[in-house]
Amino acid sequence: MITLLSGHTLLVFVGIPALVVAVLALLVFASSIAQGPRYRPGLSWWAPPVWINGPSATKPDPASLPQLPAGTTPAAAGTGVARTTGGASASW
Repeated sequence: MITLLSGHTLLVFVGIPALVVAVLALLVFASSIAQGPRYRPGLSWWAPPVWINGPSATKPDPASLPQLPAGTTPAAAGTGVARTTGGASASW
């Protein structure tokens, strides 16, 4: 005996699973579709530069800077003065 598939049978066994797969795929890819294109290696960069925690746009007033204690001078770079704090030892 040969049975023929009716429209309702195809809808239940093919249509509903296909709809579930399509909805799940849309949910998975929705965030990447909404964010737009991303950087790919080898392509030029199109976004404006962002400097996080960089210097402020306004320069500080020298009169409002704290003063060094009397008799001390700031160590110049390259003078050979040994540093006792900071650096790789992380003893800040």
